[in-house]
Amino acid sequence: MSAGPRGSPIGIIAAGGVLPRLVVEAALGAGLSPVIIAIADGLRQDWPGLPVVRLPWSKTGDVFRCLAGYSVRRVVFCGTISVRPDYRSMIPSLRTLMLMPELLRMVRGGDDSLLRAVASLFERRGIEVVSVHSILHDVLTPDGTLTRQSPGEAEQLALRRAEAAATEIGRLDIGQAVVASPDRIIAVEGIEGTQAMLARVGDLKARGRIGRGEPCVLFKAFKPQQDERFDLPSIGTETIDQAAAAGLRGIGLTAGRSLILEAGRVVEAADAKSLFVTGLSTSAQVQSS
Repeated sequence: MSAGPRGSPIGIIAAGGVLPRLVVEAALGAGLSPVIIAIADGLRQDWPGLPVVRLPWSKTGDVFRCLAGYSVRRVVFCGTISVRPDYRSMIPSLRTLMLMPELLRMVRGGDDSLLRAVASLFERRGIEVVSVHSILHDVLTPDGTLTRQSPGEAEQLALRRAEAAATEIGRLDIGQAVVASPDRIIAVEGIEGTQAMLARVGDLKARGRIGRGEPCVLFKAFKPQQDERFDLPSIGTETIDQAAAAGLRGIGLTAGRSLILEAGRVVEAADAKSLFVTGLSTSAQVQSS
């Protein structure tokens, strides 16, 4: 899916984290004209020299007027949203109020159903939603190990156990990430997110609930029903720091369907902490190939 011809405007729905900056830099490098729609965790980020519209949740219904003002017909969603909107407790703008029945239905479900509903909201108004990796190339996780450290036999067993569990919780739209050892599931990501889950693992280890020599790994899996334009499992240098603090041996991701943000820095950070980072083709991918 193309992000558009050179010179064409592209709307960047920018939440928090490093990903929106990387997407904007890649769009500029491809000759596109980014228009930043800053939302949620991204409201405070600065975008010098670029057109920026900052929309608090109470004014999210204004987004279509804003995009039309810049002749934007394609958008990409990127970045982290740590808190969902509580539309019932805010005073919305008129355009947001007009969308309220749709918005209230959208925020009731899990992340996957929410993002599909968001895409439908835009597409019904003639705006194409494109993927991050249609703009930011070479960000998808390759198959195989990227780091000096490789998973041994015990870590490979742990990865497959974690991958199976992560795929299943993804199917249920619970989360994307699982920590496992070769013999058991240690932690499952829920609504709290990966960072909080890893902090919980570190606490379990400190309290002796996880054996000192028990080889634990993190796996972040692509959900079987996931729309590849949204919320692909991803890691950055912060994930490396969090995994090391939790006492993990390494990290696995679904090859070709997950993101490594600033891969060079991630590999360097993992090597410094003697962690491995590896992309795995899932059993479903192997069967379909």
